Amino acid sequence: MEKFKKNLHHLREGDSNALIVRLERNQRNLSQMRSQLRSYRCEPKTYNLFERIEALKNTMDRCSKNHKEVIHALKGDENSMGEYVSEAKKQLSEFRKLHENIEDYLSNCE
Repeated sequence: MEKFKKNLHHLREGDSNALIVRLERNQRNLSQMRSQLRSYRCEPKTYNLFERIEALKNTMDRCSKNHKEVIHALKGDENSMGEYVSEAKKQLSEFRKLHENIEDYLSNCE
């Protein structure tokens, strides 16, 4: 994870392919995390956990939608690449936070 954080700061606008690959990988990870949350082990046992899992699922949906939009934009529009690169970096940061929150939820379920 630390290696990725270091590489993220050194990306230039021409490195949009690396961002696209990373966002696509995150899309697959979101799908896997959603499957984990559907597991019987992650059934919320309290109202607080229910609210938390619903918030995580909503955040995952929003993150997935935003990832798709940025991927599409990076693949299609070469004129305003810098704008999309900064948005992609923002999405990667949000994904990292979401992943940490999901890991925390999963550890609370055990």
